[in-house]
Amino acid sequence: MKKKLILSSILILILLFTVSYGVTTSFAFKDLLYDPRAMGVAGAMTALADSPTSAIYNPALMGEYSRLTLKTGFGLAPISNVQSFIDLYNMLNSGTEPPNGDFNTYLSFAGYLHLGISKLGITLFGDSDIDVKFHKYTSNDSSQDLIADVKFSATATPNLNGALTIAIPAINLLGLKLNLGTNVRLNNTRYYSYNESVHVTQSGVVLAASGKPNDNDISKKEYYSIDEKYISIDLGAYMRFSPFVAVGIFAKDAYSIPLEGKEIYGYGDGYYDSNGKYYEYTPYSETSNPIEVTLPTMSLKAGAFIKVPVLSTRIAVGADLDNNLSPTMYRIGVEQPVLMVAVLRGGAILDTQFNPQLYTAGFGVNLLLLQADLGVAFDPQDLTMPQALSISGSFKF
Repeated sequence: MKKKLILSSILILILLFTVSYGVTTSFAFKDLLYDPRAMGVAGAMTALADSPTSAIYNPALMGEYSRLTLKTGFGLAPISNVQSFIDLYNMLNSGTEPPNGDFNTYLSFAGYLHLGISKLGITLFGDSDIDVKFHKYTSNDSSQDLIADVKFSATATPNLNGALTIAIPAINLLGLKLNLGTNVRLNNTRYYSYNESVHVTQSGVVLAASGKPNDNDISKKEYYSIDEKYISIDLGAYMRFSPFVAVGIFAKDAYSIPLEGKEIYGYGDGYYDSNGKYYEYTPYSETSNPIEVTLPTMSLKAGAFIKVPVLSTRIAVGADLDNNLSPTMYRIGVEQPVLMVAVLRGGAILDTQFNPQLYTAGFGVNLLLLQADLGVAFDPQDLTMPQALSISGSFKF
């Protein structure tokens, strides 16, 4: 009976923190998760105009978008891990004891909300990874000293942005057009880590009952977070040589200004007595300290766009560049309008040896003022199940 009381207390403790902060693992191409159009063309968006998500991919493209638009989107990866999060939540909130074993999973997601018209836009966007690890072993075997060993840890890295996008037509002469654009972006980057562990033995419970707690029988909870705020300036350029050919370049985090940084550390520990009641050794408390903000390094992307006459097929290619302007990966995407109300998309991300790292596909439909898009991404080694998914909807006025 006493063992059951202790086990119940431990499981309740774990339940209280299963919806805590939640990263050590991440989807490698998180920029695709924001927008299904970007996912559909493998992120080759640097020179692909008429997109309201310009703040994310190239602010100079905002000069090519002439309608007032409200748009929102959301994406996540890997899709196969969504069910594991649902199963974990249901298992820990079912009121029954979960089975012994280990459970590890992670999820990456991103989303945005945009309001803008030609040359000016406001975009709120962000992404995060969540990584969860859960270990449980409990026993009702009186011949064993160990009663329970339970560990739960979760980490998360929210990256939140609010951007004002401005695009200026610098040249518009004889079919040649040059747009220059910038994002003034407020960034709030955070890191959260929470760890909870409980270790209980029969011998430790007996010692605790006699006022001599065993240091090996201990419940610990640790919390750590980093909160950094800074302003970043993104720069972009878009040059259209004709309705059929254009190029673009985008420098993200070209210049950054630190605002505020702080870290918080929390700790508490205690033990369980023979009735399953929890006693504290160290009451949980948190301390906060200012820290120096770590500013991001500049990243570069370049791309080109070709439109095939008659068919109206749009082909976009792009490259992620290092600071020496050497490619680190290539992107290629294709859009094909269908019956004036829909568009099909496909693309691939390639390494510098042109080996496929990701295949993508997408679909969009435009019904008067409403537009909806869907994008998926596939691991080249497994084309049976999408690895990532992105959806969006927009109203155009």
